Amino acid sequence: MKKIFLIASGILMFQISVAQDASSTRYMNQPWKMHHIDRQFWNHNSLSPGDVDKDGLDDYLVIHEGADKVTILFNPGVGNQLYQEWEKIVISDGLNIEYGYFGDMNGDGNLDAIYANGDNADVNIIWGPDKSQVKDPSKWVDAGPIPSSKNQGHYVYLETYDINQDGALDIVTGGRRHKSGKLNGLIWFEAPTNKKDREDLSKWEMHSIDANLLSGHGFVIEDLNKDGHMDIVVANPDWDTPDHEDMLFWYQNPGPDSEAIESPWEQHLVYKNQQLFAKPQVGIGDLNEDGKTDLVVQTDNYVFYLEQQENTDDWKVNQINKPEITRWVTRPTKIVDIDGNGKLDIVGMTIHNYGYTPLGKASVFWMEYLGDKPGTDNWETHVIKWSDGIFSGKAFRGEKWDHMRFIDLDGDGDLDIIANCEEYYDKINGKQKTLLGVVWFENPSINQ
Repeated sequence: MKKIFLIASGILMFQISVAQDASSTRYMNQPWKMHHIDRQFWNHNSLSPGDVDKDGLDDYLVIHEGADKVTILFNPGVGNQLYQEWEKIVISDGLNIEYGYFGDMNGDGNLDAIYANGDNADVNIIWGPDKSQVKDPSKWVDAGPIPSSKNQGHYVYLETYDINQDGALDIVTGGRRHKSGKLNGLIWFEAPTNKKDREDLSKWEMHSIDANLLSGHGFVIEDLNKDGHMDIVVANPDWDTPDHEDMLFWYQNPGPDSEAIESPWEQHLVYKNQQLFAKPQVGIGDLNEDGKTDLVVQTDNYVFYLEQQENTDDWKVNQINKPEITRWVTRPTKIVDIDGNGKLDIVGMTIHNYGYTPLGKASVFWMEYLGDKPGTDNWETHVIKWSDGIFSGKAFRGEKWDHMRFIDLDGDGDLDIIANCEEYYDKINGKQKTLLGVVWFENPSINQ
């Protein structure tokens, strides 16, 4: 094993630890049971949980990019219906919708839906009704775009969070370069403090966190430096990001008591790697249990476990060789204890490469480290789903996993996975027929 120390800009230190030989990596080939939740329309995108009917179970906001639908999937609860496709309603239409998220934006106790249009370049709020009316699409009122969100570049992702800790949910968005040439970067939209003003969308203020970020897809909100303020972690590669500019950053929240929260935030470089593919997602968690938050990103052939050292400007880069079955373009990446043994694992999902994911590749998988601490050569990979091996011949049609959530859906005591797969459909007589859409994977109770 070799170690290399790099100093960048005088303040950022990388310690790189590379496994010389990962041929001993083992894997098991028993996939999990997969159950269909929804195959209506096509291009299922986003997967935001929220208990809209207040029955104690998370429902899911799903948008359809291409079909331009904003929809809700209602969780049926434990029982036979869980293994069938779920009830679904359409609450609005959009214009090149890229993502949607739940949040009580007006403070009335009911969940609302927020969605971002890409080409149309705006962020919209749909006011949600009382729990007794949530299954009536006509009771969801699309208030239209937040005026300050218009023409700010191509939006691709959003979440809701009270950034300035004033008791009102704000909206955080990430985007990329619009066809007009304007970059979107990272933005937060500040909700009016007074409840009575929140439904007046003209009173929502826009604050740019970084107007020059090349891509804000899949950012993660996390208090990385443990100062009590939620920071933002994001990788910047997109289709038009030059390879030499592919980087992973975190943005430091200056805190609600500072006027600087409304200005661009301080950017910190974590890692630079031109092998990162467009729109990589970042896994976040304390993998080595040292009390510091670690990060994980993937390339085609490697998993990079970025181990925080003395502070958030000092990272050890652990390069983990993937086994052949997972050597492919990978986007969704999460850190979670999927087998319930008290140690965090890595869960990953692949996307097609211009219409193709070969047979023999695991399109959904999880990795556990053997022994007391995660390293570079002590990982075992397990298959959750094998690739279907379909080659569409189309650049934007194939098995493309987008997002995943972890929840004990069937009530058996372990974490199952809900996930959405976009761009995966057949075209029959000119109409799209979705192959996967939204599904859930049943955890086989690994440690029971």
